[in-house]
Amino acid sequence: MSSFPILDLVVGMIFIYFLLSIICSSAVELWFSLRKTRAKILEEWLVTIFNSPALDPNGQAKAGQATVGQAIMDHCITTALSKKNSSTTYIDPENFVSALLDQITLVKKDKGVDDGQVQMPPQDLNGYITAIQNSTAISGELKRSFLSFAYQAQAATSLLQNIPAVANVAATIKSDIDQFRERLEHWYDTTSERLTSAMKRKKVMPATFIGGLVLTIALNADSVAISRYLYSHPEESKKFADKAMNDFQNFRTRVDSLDKKVNKSDTTRPNKAELMAKTEKLEKDITLLTNAVPPALPLGWNGESHRFKDGFLTGLGASIATHWIGWSASILAICLGAPFWFDILNKIANLRSTGPKPSTADPKNAS
Repeated sequence: MSSFPILDLVVGMIFIYFLLSIICSSAVELWFSLRKTRAKILEEWLVTIFNSPALDPNGQAKAGQATVGQAIMDHCITTALSKKNSSTTYIDPENFVSALLDQITLVKKDKGVDDGQVQMPPQDLNGYITAIQNSTAISGELKRSFLSFAYQAQAATSLLQNIPAVANVAATIKSDIDQFRERLEHWYDTTSERLTSAMKRKKVMPATFIGGLVLTIALNADSVAISRYLYSHPEESKKFADKAMNDFQNFRTRVDSLDKKVNKSDTTRPNKAELMAKTEKLEKDITLLTNAVPPALPLGWNGESHRFKDGFLTGLGASIATHWIGWSASILAICLGAPFWFDILNKIANLRSTGPKPSTADPKNAS
């Protein structure tokens, strides 16, 4: 790749960190699917913020003292394949707003008064404003926020309709109800982003650290030992660096998928086929690492068996004392994530492709 062995070493180490990060991300993704983590976070938010008693379409309290949050999760528009009183991993904003408005515009009837009449939704924005004002399904704070969205939509539509140039194309103007729904959808989207950030901070980062710790020790991925080997074997380091630069672009689609905020294909009950597919992906990632690195690279426990002749605990203590610095570096590198290392490799590839700056000297005047 280059005439600088140290650059080949750096590329080789970055590629190893990239592959280890890919394996760790696959393991974390599989774990979250088994634990239904994303769905539980969304469910926790719904039942916390919408904790008032829910009503059925007849205006009576739902059986089992269900809350509005549970009613939204169980609504026919949002339920998908989730269990009763549990959320899917992802609820589309439009479907969420439909289920929300359906719940908060129901009018409670007196106990024992059930005429069997299903309550119809409001027909215009003024009807929604009145229904929200009289609603017992949301807190006062939410009620004020939703009414604010409604008044903003009402004012925006009124302003547009009073402009002569716009009034002639009134058919293309969104109705005040559409604008009201858009504001609710935007509120839900921004809340989902905060939930995703909270999940990354409270769930993904600790899981990645633990996964990196387990992976590093399981593979004996000692950064110090690996870098020492690549530095001592420049020819093999050069071949490995060339292979890394040729192969890493094949991971672009995979890395882009890691940056998605929400995996919309997940459900709260991943079926067997989905779990098998994620398991196979993890196995392929491990196989890829095994096939990509040089066979003689000090990655694994094949050369460490002598440490365990006097017992497992003794051997483990000796291994920790020998490798803890290299293990720590590998764990920290894995925690940075595959997208980080992919970007570094991409920048190195771009620098390599630019080549040296062409000479501006006139060859005729060269002595």
